[in-house]
Amino acid sequence: MSNASHSSNRLAPLAEDTVGPYYPYSFLDGDRSDLTRLHHGLSVGPQGKPIILCGRLIDCEGQPVDDALLEFWQANAAGVLRTPDIQDDTLLDPYFDGFGRLITTLEPFTFKTVKPGAIAPSRGMAARSPHITLTIFSDGITRLVTQIFFDDEPEANRRDPLLESLAPELRERLIARLVSAPSGDLAVYEITLVMRGENETPFFDDLSS
Repeated sequence: MSNASHSSNRLAPLAEDTVGPYYPYSFLDGDRSDLTRLHHGLSVGPQGKPIILCGRLIDCEGQPVDDALLEFWQANAAGVLRTPDIQDDTLLDPYFDGFGRLITTLEPFTFKTVKPGAIAPSRGMAARSPHITLTIFSDGITRLVTQIFFDDEPEANRRDPLLESLAPELRERLIARLVSAPSGDLAVYEITLVMRGENETPFFDDLSS
C-alpha cells in the first residue's frame, strides 16, 4: 500500500524538458489585439488616450503578407515600460502591461491600444519619443524588429536617437500618419510596413525599448 502511494504515471523529466514552457499570462488571453480592455467582463481599463493603429504588411512584390505573427510592446501613457526591474514604479498602470499580439491576414491589421508616452532618460539611456516596438514573425524569417512612431509628435521625433540615426527618407518609413481624430473618439493612425525590397521598412538586430 505504501508503494502505491508513491507511484506515479508521470515520467521523470529529461534535461531539455525542465526549462518550460512557461507562458506569460498575456499568452493565456486569446485576444491581445485590444489593450484598452484588460479582460472580458472587467469594466476597468488603462489610463491614457485610446488609439487604433492600422497597418499593412507588404512583401517584396508589393503584395499583402498573409499569416504573419505580430507582437507589440510599448510604454504606458506615462512613458513607463513594464519590466521585471521596475515593478514598484508608481507610474506603472496596473491595468496595462504593454504587450499585444495578433496574426495578420491579407486584410490590414488593426491594433487598439493607448498612445504611449515619451520615455524619460534613465541609466545612461537617452529620452525616447512615443513609439511602439513591433516584432514580425513569418515564414522564411526568424524575426524582424522595428519601431513605429507618430506624426503628431514632431518635436519628440526630432530628438529621438533612433530616428536621428537614420537618413530622412528612412525615418519617414517608421512614422504612422494620423488619419482620423474625431472629437471625443479614437485617433486612428496608419502605416505601411514593407518587409523587403523597394521602400523597405528599416529593421534592426534587436530593440529592447
